[in-house]
Amino acid sequence: MKNRLRILFQGIGGAALIVLITQILSKGTGFLREILFAGEFGVGKDFEFYLIAFTVPGMINSILFYQAQNYFIPTYNNLKENKPEEGHTFLVSSLIFFLVVISGLAVILYFSAERIVSLFVSSPTDSELQFVIKLFRTTLLTLPLNALISVFSAYLVAEFKFKVTYLSQLWTNLAVIITVIFFSKSLRTLSIVIGFIIGNALQLANLLYGGRKVLPRLSRFKLKLSGNVPYLIFFNTLFIETAGQMFFLIDRLFYSSVDQGGIAALNYSFIIYMLPVSVFTTALGSALLPDFASNIAKGDFREANSKFTKAIELVLLLFIPGVLILIISGGDLISLMFERGKFSAHSTDLTQGTLFYYSFSLPFYALYAITQRYTYSLRGSTFLTIISFLGLALKYLMSYFMVDSMGQNGLALATSVVFILQSISCFVFIKIRADYRSEKGVKQNTLKFILYSTLLTGGALLIISQFNLTTLILPICLILGYPLILHLTRNSVYEELKTRLLGYR
Repeated sequence: MKNRLRILFQGIGGAALIVLITQILSKGTGFLREILFAGEFGVGKDFEFYLIAFTVPGMINSILFYQAQNYFIPTYNNLKENKPEEGHTFLVSSLIFFLVVISGLAVILYFSAERIVSLFVSSPTDSELQFVIKLFRTTLLTLPLNALISVFSAYLVAEFKFKVTYLSQLWTNLAVIITVIFFSKSLRTLSIVIGFIIGNALQLANLLYGGRKVLPRLSRFKLKLSGNVPYLIFFNTLFIETAGQMFFLIDRLFYSSVDQGGIAALNYSFIIYMLPVSVFTTALGSALLPDFASNIAKGDFREANSKFTKAIELVLLLFIPGVLILIISGGDLISLMFERGKFSAHSTDLTQGTLFYYSFSLPFYALYAITQRYTYSLRGSTFLTIISFLGLALKYLMSYFMVDSMGQNGLALATSVVFILQSISCFVFIKIRADYRSEKGVKQNTLKFILYSTLLTGGALLIISQFNLTTLILPICLILGYPLILHLTRNSVYEELKTRLLGYR
């Protein structure tokens, strides 16, 4: 048993599995949280006010987490490769820099609350305006907490302490669930915000306690920003993460142009869309980023390209059938997960429409999570900045021209188109910069994954039409039949995955 566990968790595949297990727990509780939101608040105005109030603070918190990982980990590895003390000094510098800047930003946002809220909500009543402002200002308390959480999390990932980093996210979800259950009737959506504040504080405490064995004695290292912070990389990665998060801001700027409940529908459908991406691809990407950075720092492009190939094959194996499930079974999945309490059949219809347009980009977005990390490791932050700027401009223009005719569905379609183009752009960059050549096996496996998924989908649709069954038959057929076909055909990607999971061939 010990040898099997050692095989299971060794190397990059093992690191990904550790992150995968912790991500399933974290994202699982996060999804339960969203199911609770749907039942308690539905797609009503109160919940949309919360989404609007949380837009800017939530965007900043997400930027902080990914900015810290994408910027901190490669830089930290390069510094530590030369001299460990420089890496530790960089940790202290980053903690102070992030905390001071984000705290100052929170103060500015606090006094700009009314102007910011007015960008999203047109002609609100006085009570509605004051409630959204109250939500917005309370949410700002999460910013300094997330500044510290982001840097500590990135440091622990760089030290390959994945379990502590991702299990700590459970605290936020659990705190929000508890506060909503007990206080949603009296505090309305303010209960969500209070839950986030309590959960973030518990998460930070967990990171400090769980990582105490690898955290250096911070007092032993001086603050040194000028020598250790590559500002071009920092501001490039900052813009890249900001551009990605601004997609939500753009959607909510069109609040008055979509159907009532349209913004909430976009939120729920994107949660379903992101669930497999955030669990599987984040696990793989988080495990690969420090390894990519280490390989590139040593000049070992061959090893980095080999890992990139395996990552591509694994993503395609998982997400090609996934896109068919979302397109065909999306409505029944939404009904099964959310349709209770204040989430009505009409809410399901709104959410299904947006999920349909998101679904087309699922494999591309999953690949983008991998290609983006490899591009960062190849010092391609300037390239990512350019495609992020172009993507942001395209997202706004497409949303502007399609929102009148397609409503919230046009906003979802605009997002999908940008995701597809950005994924392709990163892949082209990697081919040029790392001299990457896709192996013949990758193309063959991709065609096989498409063929197997299509055949199973056709069979499932035939059964559904003949016996008038729910479309939930499709995911059942794919979950049972897809691995069986891969096993019978002895697919190389599936065999390697099975070896990692079960410890034998």
